[in-house]
Amino acid sequence: MGAAAAAATGAASGREFPSNYDASKELEREDWKPLFLDEHQNQTLVVFSEILIPATDTPGAKAALVNRFLDAVLAVESRETQRSLLDSLGFLDGESFARHHAAFVYLTAEQQAELITYMAYPHTLQTWDESMPPPYRGYTHFKNLKDWVSRAYYSSPVGMKALGYSGAPGGVFEGCK
Repeated sequence: MGAAAAAATGAASGREFPSNYDASKELEREDWKPLFLDEHQNQTLVVFSEILIPATDTPGAKAALVNRFLDAVLAVESRETQRSLLDSLGFLDGESFARHHAAFVYLTAEQQAELITYMAYPHTLQTWDESMPPPYRGYTHFKNLKDWVSRAYYSSPVGMKALGYSGAPGGVFEGCK
């Protein structure tokens, strides 16, 4: 059935939730399973995210459940967007295998940090001139993963608290009465 036919028959109506429904509680469930990512991709995202935004005096990306939020978003994204993130995770593992003969999640913390640092800063000062080699694809993949992770983290309750956000000034907007 096409979208127009579904709309005409009412079969495409939106999903309704109770007024007290909190979608973030679904992410906190102990029996949570990825909807889109496979287990290895999920674990790679957890490790990468926690290296990028570690727990310090505020909780890190792992505590913010960044991987779970991104899995839920990716489950409903376009194939092109899904492919982009999967390509970046795949590149991370590919570089890991090329350099250390193991998947990223199995590297030591030092090896993981070294690889991510190289992907984030692939050029030394000696190569910052007109004879610079072609752009390193790893930077594009690092930037893609970093953008996804940082947006997910800083839009989460944990990330907003880390930013010092305590809610809208004046409380919740009630609208016109």
